[in-house]
Amino acid sequence: MKGAQNLTESRKYLDPATLGRLGNLDLVARSAVEGFFSGLHPSPFHGFSVEYSDHRAYQRGDELKFLDWKVYGRSDKLYIKQFLQETNVAVHILLDSSRSMAFASPGSVSKLDYGSFLVAALSYMMLRQADAVGLVLFADRIVARVPASSRRTHLNALLCALQSNRALGETSLAGVLHDAAERITRRSLIILISDLLDDTGDVYKGLAHLKHIHHDVIIFHTLDRQELMLDYEGLVEFEDMETRTRLRTFPQSVRDAYRRRVANFTDDLSRTAGRSSIDYCLLDTSQPLDRALMAYLARRKVMM
Repeated sequence: MKGAQNLTESRKYLDPATLGRLGNLDLVARSAVEGFFSGLHPSPFHGFSVEYSDHRAYQRGDELKFLDWKVYGRSDKLYIKQFLQETNVAVHILLDSSRSMAFASPGSVSKLDYGSFLVAALSYMMLRQADAVGLVLFADRIVARVPASSRRTHLNALLCALQSNRALGETSLAGVLHDAAERITRRSLIILISDLLDDTGDVYKGLAHLKHIHHDVIIFHTLDRQELMLDYEGLVEFEDMETRTRLRTFPQSVRDAYRRRVANFTDDLSRTAGRSSIDYCLLDTSQPLDRALMAYLARRKVMM
């Protein structure tokens, strides 16, 4: 009973509506990450915490001079002292800030706010793990860039960029992905947070460019619940937030066909990403952040 209570409490701090009321992104980051880890156990990520361990299990071929005999004396197990450069990863987060990301159905946070909460939480977690984190904000072009750094104080620069960010311009993913591939020369983890409302063929080409130069890639496909379900009733006028095109219709008359199109869209993205060894995670902005944080940890564990 107590465990279930703790899990409910921890999930509260991952809820986007709760995070939205906090206002301060530094508080959002800390609350989300600490809430996530407090509800993580028992888990397949034993050994992960807000801080990484500075040891790893001994493997045949490791130099014996790096064995930690004190740990062996306490646990009767062989561990190697692990130096910072063994675990350090460069992470570049690409956050879509086009006008379509400003959409929010009643009672929900916008896709951009949800993405910003996720960036804040990931950055906080990564910097505590001594990873270097960089941020790119983009629409039809790159509008802001924060170079990667592993300094703890770097969180302030990342959060300031998020705080001043606004949803402007149309989506143009291909150029941004190609630009990222050309600029980021060191093998890195690339995290793309976007609603992916763009030409999928161009998106795939940009992602293929990143994979061609051996980056690891995670896509967090961020959509509002109404974009997934179309649960409106009555006559509704829809407006494209980027082109301003308008359409009046009764959503219930097209709902089934719409949901099939969305399912086909997301399934195609998932399959195509999978064939390229890209992690794909569909996120509903009404849902807690833990699914995204878990997906990141799963990829990070593979990279260790």
